[in-house]
Amino acid sequence: MNKLLRWKKWLAATAVVLCVLVAVAWHQSRSVKASQHYATISLLIPDSMAADTPEVEIWREAARERGVLLTPLRISEWMRGMNYGAPAAQQAVILPDTFHRNISDAAVQTLIDMVHAGGQAMVVQDGGMLDERGYYSKGSARLSQMLGVRYGDYDSYKDQLSDYEEIRGAPATMTLLGIPPGRYLDAKAAAKLTAIDPEELAVDEPGFPSFIAGYTKDSQRFTVLKTDRPMGGPRILLQSSNGDVVASLNRWGKGQALFVNLPLTYLLQRTDGIFLHGFLGYFAQQVVERPALLASPDGIGALVLNWHNDDGKAIGFLHALQEAGIFDHGHQSLHFTAGPDVNTQGDGLGMDLDDNNDAQQMIQKLLSQGHSIGNHGGWIHNYFGNNASDDNADDFMPFLDLNNASVTKANRGRQPTEYSAPNGNTPLWTYDWMAEHGVQAFYTVANVGMPPTRLWLGKRQVKQSWAFPVLTYGQVASAEEASFQKMPVAEFGQWLQQVARFIEQTRSVRLSYFHPIGAVDYLPAVKDYIDSVQACADRKQCQFISMTEAADFLSRRDQVQWSLQAQGNDELLTASHPQSLASMAWTLPKTKYAAVRVRAGEAEVQSTDDAWLVRVRGGKELSLELRRQP
Repeated sequence: MNKLLRWKKWLAATAVVLCVLVAVAWHQSRSVKASQHYATISLLIPDSMAADTPEVEIWREAARERGVLLTPLRISEWMRGMNYGAPAAQQAVILPDTFHRNISDAAVQTLIDMVHAGGQAMVVQDGGMLDERGYYSKGSARLSQMLGVRYGDYDSYKDQLSDYEEIRGAPATMTLLGIPPGRYLDAKAAAKLTAIDPEELAVDEPGFPSFIAGYTKDSQRFTVLKTDRPMGGPRILLQSSNGDVVASLNRWGKGQALFVNLPLTYLLQRTDGIFLHGFLGYFAQQVVERPALLASPDGIGALVLNWHNDDGKAIGFLHALQEAGIFDHGHQSLHFTAGPDVNTQGDGLGMDLDDNNDAQQMIQKLLSQGHSIGNHGGWIHNYFGNNASDDNADDFMPFLDLNNASVTKANRGRQPTEYSAPNGNTPLWTYDWMAEHGVQAFYTVANVGMPPTRLWLGKRQVKQSWAFPVLTYGQVASAEEASFQKMPVAEFGQWLQQVARFIEQTRSVRLSYFHPIGAVDYLPAVKDYIDSVQACADRKQCQFISMTEAADFLSRRDQVQWSLQAQGNDELLTASHPQSLASMAWTLPKTKYAAVRVRAGEAEVQSTDDAWLVRVRGGKELSLELRRQP
């Protein structure tokens, strides 16, 4: 009996040990697998943070829009995977700002060792700057040596750890970051269009001749941590007017570390997302050299021309633009404020679309040319633009309904799917109205310079429609704003030509907006701009598309599922779509891939100067063999 009891106890103990060993092995395997998402960038998040919190979703959504594979990963799980043998050279991680300031010394050392062994890391401003208890390290931040930049020296600066500064860089760097001309200015233009201190503009920095600018006369300043001024070592991408490092890339052992000294998450939440998107794309494509799913149909740059027709005078200027052939190019988006008034009720200065035969006939002409018709806000342009607010929806929402009814009638009974706000004024309730009325695309003065995006307002995302940020040249976006600044036609035209080249080079979608009256005043510049894009389209390198067409494409693109897998020494890219992959396109860097072959699916491979471009013609599935460089 005692023997039997001992035997049972031994079996029970053995079972417990086996269960523990199995659990450890499963945990180890899971951690290694999690740390080894092949060709996927890991966004390191705190252990206590859920993967669906708004801060994490901001990065996930940005990655989807940039066409980058990214997976949130709790930092302890990533560390266990590294300790259990995940290959360092396959690692690419981002340590984000704002919501991941506190990490342990062990996590810091794991990150440093990973990069030294051949991994890639992007550290964003205050990411990992505090230890687990919330304290600064003695001297500079713990990641300073890996990044090649001394920063976060609380002992020296105390509560003066950061400054509020302008940012400088080179045009070539701006292009790589997806920042279009006009969102950065040379010193001469900045002197006229911004309030940047003349003494700062006068400082000669040959490597950093351009200044970041917003859609405002005020100089655009950013919170930047104070840094040293490294001699040699990292490659400085951007710097502040005070000489602090704003972005740099450093070789550390066999790997590279990108330092971004900007609060990227914070900026995007406050509607300036161009920097988060830009640096995410730069890290994925320039540093890690990963494929990207392009955000334009067929991977061809696209210009969206958005025309705002505010009042009764607009129709006469539309006739002039028709005679000049402006609307003979592609599909454009024309938005109308339809009411009889402009500044106050009863002033009679509006379009009065319901009783304006000329305006109705113009809309029919535009429709026959293939253009899209949209709502330009709320019935009485300036009254709505100057007075609508978050607190008076009951008073002003009826104006949106009136405008929508009138434009729907003129639009052959089809409710418009595009919207633009008078004076750029978009109260919060407007987004709810757009969602209820099937709006797919709207013009915005938020996130200026960006491609179409899903707008974030703090922790709220506007999910139902695509925001189309306007292109700006400092405080100028439209031609009449150029006239307010007494800008020569040649200067306005030069900026537009730079935008046209940027759209072609970056294969991206961007929106330019005009009012007919201003466009007529600056007609030589506007016509040359459109002619340049048309010449690019004739070479099949550019296209004109409406806001609705772009939104339709982007919504279809959202449904693409794709991944990369190792295949011996090479890689396999697979993609699928529930309806069709037609018009989707991937770019794959030649620095990493010697050749690309279509294994399955309807696609063609084109060689460009620095990448392979794969365009899908149809079908629901795609398989590509990617042969790595030797």
